[in-house]
Amino acid sequence: MAANLRNNAFLSSLMLLLLIGSSYAITSSEMSTICDKTLNPSFCLNFLNSNFGSPNLQALAKTTLDSTQARAKQTFKRLQSIIDGGVDPRSKLAYRSCLDEYENTIGNLEEAFEHLASGDGAGMNIKVSAALDGADACLDDVKRLRSVDSAVLNNSKGIKNFCGIALVISNMLPRRA
Repeated sequence: MAANLRNNAFLSSLMLLLLIGSSYAITSSEMSTICDKTLNPSFCLNFLNSNFGSPNLQALAKTTLDSTQARAKQTFKRLQSIIDGGVDPRSKLAYRSCLDEYENTIGNLEEAFEHLASGDGAGMNIKVSAALDGADACLDDVKRLRSVDSAVLNNSKGIKNFCGIALVISNMLPRRA
């Protein structure tokens, strides 16, 4: 009998969590609304549709930041590899500047996670904007080169797209008073 009561309590708790969680779930219409506000709606829709059933806004923000940070770390490693591999002095200078931008980008994304965890959408927005600026600055640094590493170029563009999604989401999160 006691085991039966525990099972019923567990099932009741689980049902309550599912109801609460689903009441905050993001619909496909809301995903479209998010993506319509980004600079690359098709990238956004592909990303959201391939990675999410119907998460809540907090989970969506976290996964978007996870993807952004993973891409930033990958780009940082690629830049280190390019510099260590030996390139001409002009390219080395551009890639070194890019590496510095990515070091800042990764730091800003770490702070964005902290703001998200504390429920500070405005703070998250500021840090994601700074991360976006880093990817933009890197693109500016390398676009003058005769030959640009395609991984750096594509990853930087991808980070800009992820940051665009995260910025829209951050504007939908609650603001701290």
